[in-house]
Amino acid sequence: MTAPISGLGIAAGALRVNERRMEVVANNLANVSTDGFKAQRTFAQLLDAAQGVPAISTRADTSIGTINDTGAALDLAIDGEGFAVISTTAGERWVRPGAMKLDAANRLSINGAPVLGESGTITIPTTYDKLTVQPDGSVVVDGVFLDRLRLETSSGGDLDLGREQQGTFVPSATRVAVAEGDRNFRQGALESSNVEPVSAMVEMLGIQRHHALLERAIRVLDEARETAASQLGKPV
Repeated sequence: MTAPISGLGIAAGALRVNERRMEVVANNLANVSTDGFKAQRTFAQLLDAAQGVPAISTRADTSIGTINDTGAALDLAIDGEGFAVISTTAGERWVRPGAMKLDAANRLSINGAPVLGESGTITIPTTYDKLTVQPDGSVVVDGVFLDRLRLETSSGGDLDLGREQQGTFVPSATRVAVAEGDRNFRQGALESSNVEPVSAMVEMLGIQRHHALLERAIRVLDEARETAASQLGKPV
């Protein structure tokens, strides 16, 4: 026999959903100025009608942010789909590239993690005049080809990615290399965050209003239960 659904339980569950939605929107707003940041979107799924409250899940919004030219040789953007690959202590991870640097071993790196080419990490000569990243990802230093940056996506377009705290993504289980004709690296440019601040603020205000209504509903339900209990205890 299915247990009756509690109004207080439903309202409390809805509050927890709202809190998670607020966390996601607040994180999006905090990263409005983070190069290459991909917003998270929340959605609800009713897993069990007897629970009365849907489960909240998140998904990365992989739409492309605005590409801004900087002219810096180590700034890199992808004007299209796909992710560059970096090597971390936890394994290979996907990133939308940004301001690259040379690490202590003179390897191209993003946020301290080496960027991977098709032959592994890419070590730049200690002295050079010109470093070029071609649209297909080929890294050329003073006219000498070093390697070609890996660019990957998911087969079938399924990009339900696992986001990590540092902004990296766990590669899809169905990862594939981006086709030759679809590769479009842009050197001397950065991709802005794809968070739309006005829309995010409107969403946050809506969550706050809904949260206030739920708190009021909980107070009303609690008062009703208290009244019912006191009345039932009185003699007829």
